[in-house]
Amino acid sequence: MKVLRNILLVVVILLLSFSRTMAQDESSSQQFVVKTNPIAALGGPFWVVILPLTGEYKVLFEAKTLTKQSVTIGASYLGPSLLLNLDELTNEGEDVSGIKTSGYRGQLIYKFFLSRDSEAPEGLYVGPHFSYANASITSKDNSSDKINMMKMNFNGIIGYQLITNGGFALDVFTGLGVKSQKWTFDGASEDIFDLDIENKTSASVAFGFSFGYAF
Repeated sequence: MKVLRNILLVVVILLLSFSRTMAQDESSSQQFVVKTNPIAALGGPFWVVILPLTGEYKVLFEAKTLTKQSVTIGASYLGPSLLLNLDELTNEGEDVSGIKTSGYRGQLIYKFFLSRDSEAPEGLYVGPHFSYANASITSKDNSSDKINMMKMNFNGIIGYQLITNGGFALDVFTGLGVKSQKWTFDGASEDIFDLDIENKTSASVAFGFSFGYAF
């Protein structure tokens, strides 16, 4: 896929930039960071086994609150995945009305920075991470025939944010927590994916990767 190849090329360039700037030890004077992650457009946060039902198109805004603390707010549009676009696939047949995928996701992260030689929003950090996502797959022929999906996550995370002298920011984190998901079928059959989808609360593993500009 041309889109996937271009995204992977961007990631390689960013990782090379990261390796060249690791030696910089000057503390950051930036107060705000705007970030995104185009790779999320391939899939997430709703999947059926290994098949992405949605793609995520996000923007994150981080603001320094105290010397060693910051808050991040994220907003995302959930649409068709670039990896598996169900909207296009179901519109190929002349006798098929097709579907429309849409939704949203919100995130909230509060960071406590642990690095002694730098201030927020740069360095090693820990903190709570909360996210809420809601999306629907709706028949274009009958809007009352749809699948509603909800997912809520609460995690404790640990991560590192690099900020270069030029303002480039790279943020990576992981963590553990719990997630709750709920699927409802309004006029649509649960057999649409030939799977038994469970509405439950379970353990979750968090992972985040984003990059952007600090100022």
